[in-house]
Amino acid sequence: MTSTTHTRPAQLAPVRVGRGRAVHLGNLSSIKGPAGEPRYISSSCGAGTRGDTVAAGAAVTVPIDCRTCVKANPVRVAWINARVIAATSGPVTLPHTGLTVPHTQLRVDGLTQPGPDRAEQHGLYLGDRFLGWITTHPHRPHRTATYRPVNPHFGGRDLDEYAAGARLFTGEAATVADVLAELVREHVTAADIAERLAASRTPVRLMQHTLDGDSQPVGAPYPITYASATAPMTTDTAWHRAVARALHRDFPAGPGQHWQIWTPTGWTRLPDVVDVDQDHG
Repeated sequence: MTSTTHTRPAQLAPVRVGRGRAVHLGNLSSIKGPAGEPRYISSSCGAGTRGDTVAAGAAVTVPIDCRTCVKANPVRVAWINARVIAATSGPVTLPHTGLTVPHTQLRVDGLTQPGPDRAEQHGLYLGDRFLGWITTHPHRPHRTATYRPVNPHFGGRDLDEYAAGARLFTGEAATVADVLAELVREHVTAADIAERLAASRTPVRLMQHTLDGDSQPVGAPYPITYASATAPMTTDTAWHRAVARALHRDFPAGPGQHWQIWTPTGWTRLPDVVDVDQDHG
């Protein structure tokens, strides 16, 4: 008795498989050509049954634009297109966490939902498409962040690939749990800042450096406290100095610390103030 195992073609995309200008969602076929050459088939439209094929491993520089492919498999196409665009635009550093990611199409959105054992659940999206749930624990997010997919077209291998191109604010390589936790923190911080701005309060944050044995700051700083200033959101240096003096009087920065203020161009370090009574600049 013999048995036949049907192997699903490996995902390889995007590829140009038709004679026209469209780019299609393609698979590497398990059936080779007459001379043993690789053959491609399209997974969502009929373009692979007509026209030419492409060489195996050919570099792809344009997103999939076949309307049938996009309609039939929107999440997979959106993910591939984000990767293609990221390859030409370069990585992006998120403003609040300092996490550097391949692209910003993968994001957290929506309200925080309660999870088991005091955990929290956050929605993970690809653009506007819901993918699944990130579960974190507020006291140890980087060790416990996990992803539970809802959409079958985005899974663990995709997250592994995304995390491989990510870096923490320290410049260190990020794990999948790191990326999930930092995407959550980026979203929560952005929501908090939006709430402060809506109340006409400008966000400020106290940054802390790690100190070496000689009490000298080393490495990149990280935020330890968020607060608000009664001041306009501006890049005006006079306002920044006034805010810096008020913070120095009420909440002076300690060794290896400094304050930053949120401006239209992002987080900006406030000027150092040594003595409020003598600083009139």
